[in-house]
Amino acid sequence: MLWHDVRQAWWSFRRSPWLTVLIIGAMAAGIGTSLITLTLYHARAGNPIWWKSDRLFAVTLDNRLVDPQSDGNSRHPEYPPFMLTWRDAQAIYRSDIPVRSARMFASRRLIDPQRPGVPIFRAATRVTSADFFAMFDVPFLYGTGWPRTADEAPEPVVVISKAINDRVFGGVDSVGRSINVSGRPFRVVGVIDGWMPQPRFYDLSGAFDPSEGIFLPFGWTTAWELPAAGPIRCLSNDQVGSFKELLAAECVWLQVWAELASDEQRARYQQFLDNYVREQKEAGRFPRPLNNRLADVSTWLDMNDVVGDKSRILVAVALLFLAVCVLNTLGLMLARFLGAAPISGLRRALGATRRDIVRQHLTEVMLMGLIGGIAGLGLAKAGLWLLHVLLFLPMARQSINPQAQTIAHSMTHLDGQMVLAALAMSLIAGLAAGLYPAWRIGRLQPASFLKSQ
Repeated sequence: MLWHDVRQAWWSFRRSPWLTVLIIGAMAAGIGTSLITLTLYHARAGNPIWWKSDRLFAVTLDNRLVDPQSDGNSRHPEYPPFMLTWRDAQAIYRSDIPVRSARMFASRRLIDPQRPGVPIFRAATRVTSADFFAMFDVPFLYGTGWPRTADEAPEPVVVISKAINDRVFGGVDSVGRSINVSGRPFRVVGVIDGWMPQPRFYDLSGAFDPSEGIFLPFGWTTAWELPAAGPIRCLSNDQVGSFKELLAAECVWLQVWAELASDEQRARYQQFLDNYVREQKEAGRFPRPLNNRLADVSTWLDMNDVVGDKSRILVAVALLFLAVCVLNTLGLMLARFLGAAPISGLRRALGATRRDIVRQHLTEVMLMGLIGGIAGLGLAKAGLWLLHVLLFLPMARQSINPQAQTIAHSMTHLDGQMVLAALAMSLIAGLAAGLYPAWRIGRLQPASFLKSQ
């Protein structure tokens, strides 16, 4: 029966080929446009550590001034600052409640490969604590992270990315070897194996940047008076002219993350934060009411608006365009089916039931929807390729990190989920466009068409 309906649909296509092409083209345009916007949205909306995102929490404290116009998030004034001051980060890190915790900030360091033909270059650097690697499930190609004792001394040890290892050591196992960081030798203790969380949830100041190439123990912050490459936001009128003044000022520039294994542990840690702020209030700090938050990864991505309203609006506009295409297709299908109504009348006179007529017409429109979906996949692929070549690839080439080009590819890649989405959209669009015309033809009496022949 299905093969018979497919053959009938094929003969219908041949009877009016230009109308068939027009209908399939309308569906393909709507599906292709929707797939492009959905792919871009899908690339931004992922959770890169979904298997433990409900155990990882970004710590925020509200140390803003009382005047709401003087500071704060303009879009969400209820949110506390997304970073912490030096003194707060140090105090919170001392808590033994979390399973693991890490202080961190972004910096940049000069790397001297000390190899003929390989020039000195500047590498993105993450200055952090020993728990960073285990907490965020960072995969290692060689070696491992450093022990906690290396943070305090600090010890001249370093973890490097695979890209840095390839560039400086030619890709061999470099654990135990020395790498020159800003004029000082550091012993390599680990090489990270292509870690590339997207978005980069642990530091969303560069949400879709590659992960850093160099990881240094946190103690080097004061030993070297390391400058931060990320934003520094001062919440008071303090004049900051030196590194020591920065450490004492009400300036936020550090991130603190904690891994909490249970709701009970989270409640204890929340109480610890609130008690800490109450103590600081007695010392004249934190003038606002308690507003200390622990945001898990999903909440953190939402708070930072990683997806963005523009992406959501583009998806809504694309789906609206698809709906318009479906409505136009509905009109075209109605005209097509009414034009072929005498054939349907003849089939009814020869014994076909009303259900047979409706089924055959639905098969025809679903088949056109499926072809439109395949064509829409092709249009989406072409559109994403243009975006990749004209927009994402030029930006990626400005980075020395080869991961930047991988990220550019991932932003415009049609994965299996998007292919399934195209198939679902084509079937839904076909059903939506053909259900009423098929029902309308099935309701018509065949006698009127037979008398006219």
